[in-house]
Amino acid sequence: MFRPLPVMTVLSVIAFAILILFGNWQWARYEQKMALKDAVPEWAETTGKTLPGTERIVYAYADGDAAWRQVTAFETAEGILFLPVSIHYSIEAPPVAVATVSETLTLRGLWHPPQRRNAFTTPDEPEKGLYYTLDPATLAAALPADQAARVIPRVFEPETLMRTDYPAPQPVPNPLLQPGDSARLPPERHFGYAITWWGLAMALIGVYLAFHHQRGRLRFRRENIQ
Repeated sequence: MFRPLPVMTVLSVIAFAILILFGNWQWARYEQKMALKDAVPEWAETTGKTLPGTERIVYAYADGDAAWRQVTAFETAEGILFLPVSIHYSIEAPPVAVATVSETLTLRGLWHPPQRRNAFTTPDEPEKGLYYTLDPATLAAALPADQAARVIPRVFEPETLMRTDYPAPQPVPNPLLQPGDSARLPPERHFGYAITWWGLAMALIGVYLAFHHQRGRLRFRRENIQ
């Protein structure tokens, strides 16, 4: 016996459809990004020299852990970019390693859009050289006006970074470099979101049925009347 509540049923059906659609969309993004992992990157190259004294520490969420990357201003023929050079996995920010000499480098990597802040982003601490998004426009504020005007509004992610939380620093693949896709969210996060949305849809069905059962509108066995 089932006597559904009309308004609750309509709203539940709409909510269920929305949750399933969100889950399906996240799953589609997961599959797209997993396919892109096997794509051949369209590598870019940049040549330039580092500018000592412009080092900053920028927070990064990499491989499921908190990390910090040191970036430095990098003078190229096209302009100045803020180049990630090292990564340090830790909750606490490492000290800034200030260079004393300029290095000329030719690097292979990929261009990504700048990171943007959201409502949950921790405020930057420019006086300590700590930033929570790799946004060239924000980092440029600490440069002299002539250099700030030449900052490239994109991020160049090199193929490798130096990992500095090992006993001896060593080069590692850049975990923030995503071939074939400039989005920052890794595919595993989309998989988790898809499961979450689908789980909420199943929970909604459970709540809906439990509510009707409690109100006596859903019975699974015929009651014997004597």
